[in-house]
Amino acid sequence: MKRVMKGIHLSVACVCVLNFFGCGTSQPSHFYLLRAVSAASVSDLSETKPSSLSFGLGPVTLPKYLDRPQIVTKTSAHEVELAEFHKWAEPLSENVSHVLAENLSALLSTDRIEEYPWRSSISVDYQIVVDVLQFDGTKGGESVLVARWSLVGEDEQTIVTTKKTSFTQHPTSQEYEALVEAMSQNLMDLSREIALAIKALPPRVPSRSS
Repeated sequence: MKRVMKGIHLSVACVCVLNFFGCGTSQPSHFYLLRAVSAASVSDLSETKPSSLSFGLGPVTLPKYLDRPQIVTKTSAHEVELAEFHKWAEPLSENVSHVLAENLSALLSTDRIEEYPWRSSISVDYQIVVDVLQFDGTKGGESVLVARWSLVGEDEQTIVTTKKTSFTQHPTSQEYEALVEAMSQNLMDLSREIALAIKALPPRVPSRSS
């Protein structure tokens, strides 16, 4: 019996030691945010006359597999990996919407961009609806953004223009920070495409002010 008890105490002690060292060597978590561009970096578009129109951005939707704190990367055509220690600092859908709004504000030289859902007392001249179909990548490989976006008229029914588009960037390293930077650049490319489409619209006078 003494030998058995001694063996039990030894086993418990070993488990405690392993737990102690295991906790001591646990990796710290890293948190990331997508980056919006500065107005100075988009002077080729923003130097034109500021838009007098008002815009509503949203809804902006993302695939369900991205609706999680962990950064998702692809390991094969059919398999994804969730990064245990590399996470988004806020829900990805909100971060994407915020960055698109900031990018469009800089590109169109306007502060009149409301994110969905905006108050019923606010009227917008155009609604920008974005449905993200793919927004992931591989570390050190490529980052892909596929989205379908539409400009909707003031009546919330007339589709002025709609387009499905894709963008690809190549991260500069296998670090997650490089992947997030590439994803930010893809969002910038999408923002630029939407801004160019808005600038190509026939001139019009807003019917109501917000």
